[in-house]
Order: sequence, then C-alpha cells, then structure tokens
Amino acid sequence: MKNYLIDVYIADDHQMVCEGLSELINESGKAHVSRTFNTLEACRLVLEERRPDVLLLDLSMPDGDGVAFCQQTVSNYPNVRIVAVTIHDEYSVIQRMMECGAHGYVLKSSPIEELIEAIVSVWQKREYVSPQVEAILREGKSSSVVLTDVEAHILRLICDGMTNPQIATQLHLSTETVSWYRKRLLAKYGIKNTASLVRLAVEKKIV
Repeated sequence: MKNYLIDVYIADDHQMVCEGLSELINESGKAHVSRTFNTLEACRLVLEERRPDVLLLDLSMPDGDGVAFCQQTVSNYPNVRIVAVTIHDEYSVIQRMMECGAHGYVLKSSPIEELIEAIVSVWQKREYVSPQVEAILREGKSSSVVLTDVEAHILRLICDGMTNPQIATQLHLSTETVSWYRKRLLAKYGIKNTASLVRLAVEKKIV
C-alpha cells in the first residue's frame, strides 16, 4: 500500500452523519474526508472537477436515486471507488446497488471498523460487503421484497400512470391510504421517487 491517506468524499443528506463519519474516518489514520455533500447535485458538480479515491454514498438523497447516481458515476469516473453506506438492508436494494457498480456496501448500523475496512478494501481494488450484508446476500431471494396483494395492485396502477385520487376511486380507498401505500412501496425498494419506482418495476418485471 502506498504511504498516504485515502481521499474520501461523503454524500449523505444528514449533516450530522457527515460530520460524525468524517471525524471517525480522519481519526483512523488510514483515510481523510476532504469533502461532504448533502445533495447528489453538489457531489456531481465537484466530481466534474476533482475525484476522490473513495466515495461513501447514501442511497436516499433528497434530489435523486443513489443507485442511479452510482451507476452514472462508475460509468463516468471508473477510478472512483463507491461504497454504499445506508440503512437499507433489503436484498433487492443491495443487489441493485452492486449490479450498478458499487464496490462496497455497509449498513449504517455497522461499527466504524467495518467502514474503515471497506474504504481500505475498495481502494485496494477489492470489493467489500459488511458481514450483515453478506448474510443477506447468502439468503438470496428469500430476503427479497415481498408485496401484499394490495401493494402489487397499487404498483400496477402507478405503472399505468394513475394518480393517487384515481387509484383511490378505483380501489375504494381514501386518497390518504393510497398515498401511504405509495410511500411504503418507495421505502420497500429503497427508492426516492415514483419515476424510479416505475422504472424498477418495468426493468425487473415486478408487475
């Protein structure tokens, strides 16, 4: 290993998370956080000018889908190593992220030692998933997202372009109930917006 600190960027919409992780990573003596971002757009603009060795990326960002951002970044800047740092422990989300080119995946509940190990591992051109994530991947599709009949029906109607009031009328539900189901579907798949949900449903043939 070369004798210098690994340059790290963090993209996470929670400032306290950025500050806390930065302090712990800097104290490790193995890496240094030089920039943090609370939006994907801010991160994208800086990447156009300067790239880090490793990017720690949250998947739930206020201005876009972290999975799609990962895929775009890997395509544009193949030398940037990306580690997902997230609360999402669903098999389908992990699988999508790794398929889109992420080099590592660590849950926010993991100890800092695992995150440091992930940073060093991906910098050394090795993939890294935390033990919890590895266990989920081993279980495979048994850990995948399971939809109830109502959720599946609503997802189909969303893919047909129907609005919440239209779905509510068709299914004899309140608009508030449909809104709750829509948010629940986004959370299950670790997706920020409806457009990404529809794209996933079509690509994966969920509906």
